[in-house]
Amino acid sequence: MGSPLTIPGDPAYQQGHDEATPTMNLAMTPTLGHQPARPPFRQIRPGLGVNETVATKPPKIGAVTVKPLGKDRWQIRYHDPASGRDVRRRLAGLSEREATGVAGSINHELLGKGGYVPEPEKPKTAPTIVEGLAEAIQLADARQEVRRERVRLAKKFVQWLAERYPGVHTWDQLRPAMVQSYVNELKRSDKAFDTIRLCVAPIKLAWGHMAENHKELVRPLTRKSITMPTPADDDVDCLERDEVVLLLDWLKVHAPDLWPMACLQALAGLRMLECVALRAEDLDLQQGIVTITNTHHHQLKTRKSKRTIPVCREVAEALRMAAAEQKIRPATGELFTNRLGNLWVKSAISHRWTKTLRRAARELDCPQLARLPARKLRAAFVTMADRMGAPNRLLKRYVGHASSDVMGDHYRKIDVADLRAVSSLMNTWKREPSGQVAGKILATR
Repeated sequence: MGSPLTIPGDPAYQQGHDEATPTMNLAMTPTLGHQPARPPFRQIRPGLGVNETVATKPPKIGAVTVKPLGKDRWQIRYHDPASGRDVRRRLAGLSEREATGVAGSINHELLGKGGYVPEPEKPKTAPTIVEGLAEAIQLADARQEVRRERVRLAKKFVQWLAERYPGVHTWDQLRPAMVQSYVNELKRSDKAFDTIRLCVAPIKLAWGHMAENHKELVRPLTRKSITMPTPADDDVDCLERDEVVLLLDWLKVHAPDLWPMACLQALAGLRMLECVALRAEDLDLQQGIVTITNTHHHQLKTRKSKRTIPVCREVAEALRMAAAEQKIRPATGELFTNRLGNLWVKSAISHRWTKTLRRAARELDCPQLARLPARKLRAAFVTMADRMGAPNRLLKRYVGHASSDVMGDHYRKIDVADLRAVSSLMNTWKREPSGQVAGKILATR
């Protein structure tokens, strides 16, 4: 006769199960001697000692929540609209299917009495102004120094907003008219056009980021939402050829430390900070080649800014003199330092250029020099090279700009030999050759 039927949980079942289940012993059975002693701790058998309980969210049948309390024991919770009280009931001896059936009956009864009023959802709120600005600046693909400058300008706007609109804290409360008021105040304080543009740039960046990620709360900012001031009509775009000749000759005598950098900007199209970061190892004066690349002192503005270009004879001569007259060279190899032998920083070199150009304007009786930023010398180079017939595709590569077309960015290769056409034209920049002469120079390349 077979053994009596047992079920899990019964002691008889557990005893039989323990006897029938072999222990798991991974030790090798010795061939000689006695069997190893039983370990002092309880061995783990398959299927025993494993907690298979998984924490799950209690199911909800309409307005009724069903929560398991143990074996065949349940708790149901619901809100009674008649009494306005939260009801808790316990059920015992029911399976899960039966408990959910009871919950469904109660839910049906509640709906028959007029239903239940669900808890209102919490209203969604947009991020704060500070959070949105910080997040947009952090996620933007920009150099570290650009991020620091944007943070500084963003703090300036937040401080102004707290003074003018103290009740505005989140992006859904901010309006384009408030930003327009900020722009108008900057304009009334005689800020330059570029200064105002840079002050508004982090605001526009963050607004676009918020409108993209919180579409239901923040409306996008259109071009017509904010009216930016236009540049003044009397702003000097760049110097003409005769003015460049006059300025370079004056700098060579009265500011010899700035003269090589001015030649690099006006005759080779380098940016002001690219000149400051130029190292001796970046020069090949025998071949007349200059390499612009990232250094520990300066990170290039864009990916296309990294380039190797040939320079005209006048620039090579200025660099040769600067290298020969440098008494103390920094360990990192920078070619240009201040009078104390320290590396130039952006604020210091900008201040030095401003004072020098104002002095040149007085002594040369050329008022436009006083209004000319040093970075505009680069514009003079592009203007002169274009007038002499330099091809646009070569000129863009020479100054480190993107080609702005698929063929130029991905297929057309431009090397140093091609760029020598630009430096050859600049060898005759004081004579301004005509288009025919420029064509002959290009034809020899």
